[in-house]
Amino acid sequence: MNKVFKWLKDAINVNYFKKKVTELNDEVSSLTKLNDDLKDKINQKLSLKEMEAYELINLVGDKKKEIDVLDVDISKQKEKLKLVMDKIKEENEVIENLKAKIGDLDSDSEIADYGLYNPNYEFQSTWQYKNELDDLRKSQKEMIKDKTAVNYNSNWTVNNSKALGRKMVNNEIKAILRSFNNECDEAIKKVRHGNYERIEKRINKSFEQHNKIYAVTEISLSHNYLKLKLRELKLAFEYQQKKEEEKEELREQRRIERENAALKREAEKQQKKLQKDVDHYQKAINELQERSNQEKENQGLKDEIEKLKRQISDKENESNDLDSRIYNAKAGYVYIISNIGAFGKNIFKIGVTRRMKPEERVNELSSASVPFKFDVHAFVYSSDAFALENKLHQRFNDNRVNLVNNRKEFFRIGIDEIKDELKKYDNVTVDFNEFPEADEYRQTKKIESNNKSKDELDAVLSS
Repeated sequence: MNKVFKWLKDAINVNYFKKKVTELNDEVSSLTKLNDDLKDKINQKLSLKEMEAYELINLVGDKKKEIDVLDVDISKQKEKLKLVMDKIKEENEVIENLKAKIGDLDSDSEIADYGLYNPNYEFQSTWQYKNELDDLRKSQKEMIKDKTAVNYNSNWTVNNSKALGRKMVNNEIKAILRSFNNECDEAIKKVRHGNYERIEKRINKSFEQHNKIYAVTEISLSHNYLKLKLRELKLAFEYQQKKEEEKEELREQRRIERENAALKREAEKQQKKLQKDVDHYQKAINELQERSNQEKENQGLKDEIEKLKRQISDKENESNDLDSRIYNAKAGYVYIISNIGAFGKNIFKIGVTRRMKPEERVNELSSASVPFKFDVHAFVYSSDAFALENKLHQRFNDNRVNLVNNRKEFFRIGIDEIKDELKKYDNVTVDFNEFPEADEYRQTKKIESNNKSKDELDAVLSS
């Protein structure tokens, strides 16, 4: 379709007409200047008293003839100019009609001419949008049923028959509605962020064209029906966007559920190990206690028993911490990572994970979907990690890389800005790494540099 549009636009070649207009304007200006110069010369000649009257009369006559010829030429050029301007206007209308018809062009070509449409959601969920769209369709059907979707003349007769006249009008009404509805349905199906305004324009243009075609039978689509179609476009677009958002929310929710399950498994595994250690220490204490009862004055045994008790206490504290991690659904790590090989410098991802080992989440993000591994700048543990993540996201909201989808947690900021922000939170301890290792990326650049040097040397030797 892009090739078709390009061919049509090249065939029209409006630039040719614009260039022609410029040339004609220059020619008119040149002729007008020449005309003025001749008039000045005539006036100058007439002011010379020493010239003979006969010569002056002949000169004036010749110059007037030249002026008349120039005036005629100027008139012709102005007529040509008007024709070219009319042609440009006509071709521009053709282009606009083609743009309206080809409303489903690639969205990349739309962005330069039309701003991205950012939905201002009327409803909070897809089912609300679906219900509203169903109601909107019912309203359209009601307008079609009671014939308020169109304006028409009910006094038509065919072969002096009002019955045949009514039949003709009904057929025409059915035809205009079927055609307009089909065009609207096809357009609405293809609406996206980049082409929303063009689809809207396409529907309006279709409305005008249908009314123009059926004007001879005095039938036209009503503006109220058009409003319903434009509202359907808006709701259908927002419904699709909301559906994608809910899918992303569901994916994120499932990821968190998987992390919670993995956290529980890991915690239970560690709990068993801790309990095994506690049982081992307790058994040792019991054995030492029996020996101590027999050797009452053995201080060394008593000291060993106290040491084992402290170790049991430490293990019990670890176990309590694990319980807190499991049952506190907000506890976790906020991670701050970068990938200079994939995204460049000063691009950071700020996310959250509940895993016992947050580096596992970073390893997941460093999968085959990116060319290099992510580098960790900080893991920040918090009893309410999601609130901390949200605060950081709000603080750097104006620095988002993706301004459309807030679930893409990438920010264009300096490393010092992140450090300074984290210092504001007294209840978190941060071990911050300023400089990304980016081993694979740096090795890749070194290999590229060596290969380039080798190619340059080979070029010199071959020359």
